[in-house]
Amino acid sequence: MPLSAALLPEGIELHARKSATPLTAPDPGLWREYGFQEGETAVYEGKGRPNEKGVSGPVKSFSVSAWRLRDSTAALAAWQILRPAEAQPTTEAAAKVAVKSGGQTLLAYGNYVLRFEGYLPEEETVHQLVLSLPRFENAALPALAGFLPKEARALNSERYITGPVSLEKFAPQVPPSVVAFQFDTEGIVGRFADRDGAVELAVFAYPNHQIAQKQIAAFQALPGLTASRSGPLIGVVTKAPNPDAAQRVLSQVQYEATVTLNSNTAPPPQQNVGDLILAIVKLIGILIGLATVAGLLFAGIRVATGGGFGNIRPREEAIVSLSLEDEGPKQP
Repeated sequence: MPLSAALLPEGIELHARKSATPLTAPDPGLWREYGFQEGETAVYEGKGRPNEKGVSGPVKSFSVSAWRLRDSTAALAAWQILRPAEAQPTTEAAAKVAVKSGGQTLLAYGNYVLRFEGYLPEEETVHQLVLSLPRFENAALPALAGFLPKEARALNSERYITGPVSLEKFAPQVPPSVVAFQFDTEGIVGRFADRDGAVELAVFAYPNHQIAQKQIAAFQALPGLTASRSGPLIGVVTKAPNPDAAQRVLSQVQYEATVTLNSNTAPPPQQNVGDLILAIVKLIGILIGLATVAGLLFAGIRVATGGGFGNIRPREEAIVSLSLEDEGPKQP
């Protein structure tokens, strides 16, 4: 691939790109469903960036790999299948979704998945890097991942479902017709350690409560599975050692509880007596000002019309008198 047509930039900090190789999808059908568009890995070499603490960044070489997906949901799905099984979450990377494994750091950023090997760049460096990537979209990550229970969840067992291909790969016990992807349904699966054995759970999200309510009957009719609904979510236990273990994990899928946790729980502001008195004084001042202006306007009108400044003179009305005296004829 010519360097002029590379996906990654020609340089990162003081490190220059020495080679660039396109990345292909390891599972073409699955990655096509996830919306994979383009990928590339590049090798950078340099001396690092000097600062007051010494030299930041690697002195020798490091590599960066980038995968561009359709949107942030697809990027999260690809990130889940690319991370090593033993990878640990990290807060050092400039992204909320990031893991480290040895000298490798893998993060999801907008509609991109980035992997750094031999180098963990600073936050500002990552921000500048993603802004240079073509067709970068910094959209929010899907909320569905937050509804998968965290208690006793196996490390890195989550897998995202966006269509029939990923459903067949990660939850083959559930038919596509039951999931009903025509409603833009999305799902996520995870593995849990119950005291009786391993439990596999899938959570599907629907656009609203009504659609989920119509679909729950089809899930509950599937043999060997346990399903329940919570708001627009349907949880399905696809594998469990016994019904009790299935119910213990399934009961943790609670849509309303998550909404309550995200709500504003701050106490209402207390009233301040001083602020109340100040507001009353301001209101009185406004009323006095309005009354003064009205008085001046009235006085000005009186003066302009010749009515004086405060003397209200009665109008002189013409008196009409009628002579009712009966005058008789004069005597000669």
